[in-house]
Amino acid sequence: MNLAIVIPTYNESKNIIFLIQGIFSILENTKDVHTHLYIVDDSSPDNTSGIALSLSKQFNRDNFDITVFNRSKKEGLGAAYIDAISRLNNSVIKFDYILQMDADLSHNPAYIPIFLEKAKDNFDFVIGSRYVKGGDTPDWIWYRKLISLLGNFYARIMLDSRITDYTGGFNLYASYLLNSDTLSKVNTNGYGFLISLKYFCAKNSKNLCQIPIIFTDRRMGVSKMPVSTFLNNFILVLKIRLDRTK
Repeated sequence: MNLAIVIPTYNESKNIIFLIQGIFSILENTKDVHTHLYIVDDSSPDNTSGIALSLSKQFNRDNFDITVFNRSKKEGLGAAYIDAISRLNNSVIKFDYILQMDADLSHNPAYIPIFLEKAKDNFDFVIGSRYVKGGDTPDWIWYRKLISLLGNFYARIMLDSRITDYTGGFNLYASYLLNSDTLSKVNTNGYGFLISLKYFCAKNSKNLCQIPIIFTDRRMGVSKMPVSTFLNNFILVLKIRLDRTK
């Protein structure tokens, strides 16, 4: 299996070494998987990309390699993902699966083998969910949990009820789901990207499943989610629903 792991970064110099070490330790002995780790950095002023580049020399192996994509400016999560996935679609390497995850250590690399087992069981879209049995957000205060639960419940009612976690960013996609046609339909505005990407991939998925994940708050750095995200996502879900009925 050729696996691409795509991780957008901005000012993650304090986390990136721990994340790369964690992913490497999990996958270094997985001989039937060649892991291509892509750090997609939006010109972080704290030298995140430089640190990742130096780590690539330390961790590159026959079945594990690290590439750093340097983007000229900060344009948000969605733009970074679409840029990276477009590059992968045009790569000489033919990827079987693409895994997306955050750089802030909220997504535990220990879950990666579970994603891969689901892929080997012929699931083409594997969602890491905080809202299925066994999933949790233990560090969140009650009103943050309530807002997230209500937002995801709203998205389930309006879009596809099979997905319990529309806003989580730890997901595995068969590469054919992330084709240029899908990317052209996806909203790139902040975290709304995750909602629209999941919706369109679910429409084209042959075999979708969810696995429970424990989502922990970042230990270092600053959260990058603006307050306006919740209102924007509410409008986005409504727009997708209306477009679906046309």
